[in-house]
Amino acid sequence: MSGKVSCTECGAMVLPSTAERTGGFCMPCKNGTRKNIEQAKEYYKRERELDKTCPFRALWRELVDKVYKQDGGFSALSEDEKLYYSVNTLGGEVYNGGFVQYFDNSPGEHYRYAELGLIRLGATSSLKLLRKAKEELIGHGPVPKDQAERWAVIRKHSDEPDLDNLDTEFYKDPDQLDNKLESFAIEVGLLKGA
Repeated sequence: MSGKVSCTECGAMVLPSTAERTGGFCMPCKNGTRKNIEQAKEYYKRERELDKTCPFRALWRELVDKVYKQDGGFSALSEDEKLYYSVNTLGGEVYNGGFVQYFDNSPGEHYRYAELGLIRLGATSSLKLLRKAKEELIGHGPVPKDQAERWAVIRKHSDEPDLDNLDTEFYKDPDQLDNKLESFAIEVGLLKGA
């Protein structure tokens, strides 16, 4: 497009008025965000490649498809798939928003399978943290499978649960959950062709 000039740092085309105001730079280079943009592009390129080549990502996509897109959903998974799926969703929810988020969201309905999965994996530290969080939020009774019931029990049991210490301990990943999950998936034959 005529009338535009190249950024002196990255070569992107910018309006002459922008180049004049910024000393010849495009706005991302002027603001220092170009490097972040380029790093993000590289990160997501690597992630897309891993999505194509990593058997554990393929397994995860397969399980998510079974749970959300196929008849029977979670209940149609094998016992080993239920354990693998439940421990993964536990980790994802806690890393995203802590134990409160885990129990508030739909993965909390699979608490028992997450607990059994951690036992099966030998993830004793994570298991203790999960059980402490459950006691703080739910008490000694069972975790309701219904999300609305869980919310009611949590709100009744604790107005403002402060589980930051438990979340922080979980983030330290004392059990190396990803490694244990990968070993479990191989051991029980969840990976296709492994």
